[in-house]
Amino acid sequence: MTTTDFAMRPTMTLQDLCEYFKANLVPANPETVAEYIVAGRFPFAVGLDPPQQGRGQRKLLISRAGAYAWLDDFLQADTIKI
Repeated sequence: MTTTDFAMRPTMTLQDLCEYFKANLVPANPETVAEYIVAGRFPFAVGLDPPQQGRGQRKLLISRAGAYAWLDDFLQADTIKI
C-alpha cells in the first residue's frame, strides 16, 4: 500500500481490521475485537459502547497505519497489508 493510499484511507472498519488480522493468520472475531477496542486493549483504536446496552451501535475509530504498525511489531514480521 502506498503513502497515497494511507492518506486517502486513514481509518478502517471493524471488518477491514478483522480481515487484516485473518490475512496474517491472527484469529479475529468481530465481536471480540470490538470488545478489545472498547476496553482500550489496542493502542491504534478507540471505541464507545452504546449508551444503553442493546440499543444503538458501538462507535469505533481504527487507525489503519496504527493497526499495520502494531501487528508488524506484535508478530515481529512484515505483515500482509490489505
